[in-house]
Amino acid sequence: MHRFYSAGLEPLGERTVGVVASTEQLGRDNLIVNTGGIDLAPYRKNPIVLWSHLPESPVGVTTAIGVSNNRLMARIEFAPAGISALADEVCSLVKGNVVKGISIGFETREVEPINPKDRSAGVRIKSCELMEISFCAIPAVRDAVVVERTAAHLGAIAFNALRPVPPAAVQRAAARVPHSRGGQIMSHAGHVWALLEARRQEQEECFGYAARQADLRRLSGARLN
Repeated sequence: MHRFYSAGLEPLGERTVGVVASTEQLGRDNLIVNTGGIDLAPYRKNPIVLWSHLPESPVGVTTAIGVSNNRLMARIEFAPAGISALADEVCSLVKGNVVKGISIGFETREVEPINPKDRSAGVRIKSCELMEISFCAIPAVRDAVVVERTAAHLGAIAFNALRPVPPAAVQRAAARVPHSRGGQIMSHAGHVWALLEARRQEQEECFGYAARQADLRRLSGARLN
C-alpha cells in the first residue's frame, strides 16, 4: 500500500532535506497509519527513496529516520549530482519548493475499522512494515511534506536527533540508483500510455502495411505484387 525534536541545529547539504513522511492524520485514501506501529527495521537495511512509488525510479536514500510525537520523520539525501537525471530533476524541484509531497509504501500487518459501526469512516493500519519513501506531487496524508530544505529554516526541528541508518545500508540503497540516461519524470499513467503507444506503433509496423494493401486491392479490384 501507499502512503524527532530536540535542542540544537544541523546544516542540511545541497542535496539533503528533512521530511515528515507520515502522520496519524486521516488520509485522502481513507486510511490512518499508526506511526508507532511502523516496523522500521527492514527499511533500515534498504533505505531507498523513490519518485512516486515507482520501483524503477529511485532518487535517493534515507540517512536517518524515527518516530516522535506521532510523526514519522526522516532525513533524505539525493543521489550525487550527475548520477541520475531523474534524481537531479526531483532534487531541483524539491529544493525549489515545487514538489513538496511525501508518501510511504508499506506492507500491512494488522488493520481495524476506524468506526466499527460505520465502515465508510475508513481503516486504521495498526501495524505495518515500511517498504519505501517517495516524493510525490499529491500526498495521501496532507501533512506528509518536505519540512526542511536549508539550515536557515531548521527552527526547532533537529534532524540530527533521528537514529542514523547504517552506512552500509545507505551505500547498498544508493547503488540501486541508475546512472543518468537523460530521462524525464513520468507519472504512472504516463508510463502506461507510453507502453500502450509503443505497442500500437509496433502493431502498426507489423500489420498496418498488409492491411492497407488489402484495402487497396478491394478498392481497385487489381492484384498488387
